[in-house]
Amino acid sequence: METYFDTSLLLKAYLLEAGTREALSIIQAEAPPAPFSHILELELRTAIRLKQGRGELTAAIMRAVLQTVEKDVASGVLVRPDYDLEAVYKRAEMLSARHAAATLARSADILHVAAAVEAGCAAFASFDVRQRKVAALAGLKLIPAKWQGVQ
Repeated sequence: METYFDTSLLLKAYLLEAGTREALSIIQAEAPPAPFSHILELELRTAIRLKQGRGELTAAIMRAVLQTVEKDVASGVLVRPDYDLEAVYKRAEMLSARHAAATLARSADILHVAAAVEAGCAAFASFDVRQRKVAALAGLKLIPAKWQGVQ
């Protein structure tokens, strides 16, 4: 598991959105399995449910997408990283203390970066500008290498 995929990117593999083509290209370039951290699991499922709640998906499509995520977990496409969850939170606090004021990254953004570092990932794939700043400061290679997205 070399690359950690953030929710902003992984969600586009499950739902057709702006940026889906680029996200799929990035995901397909990396060899499975993909780390599926505790925070990523919660955030991905919540994002799918929120889309249904906002009327962007029907309840049936939401259930089907959540089932697809479950199938990917069961088949080993998405796997829980081998990390110490307490170490993830300690690293997140350290990253927050060092970089939150300058990057304006939110707690969830920082937790993703901490999970990637603690899982031993070398790269971080995200479309979130603030999160990418923290990932770079944590020493992770950014994918895509350049991104001019909105914050």
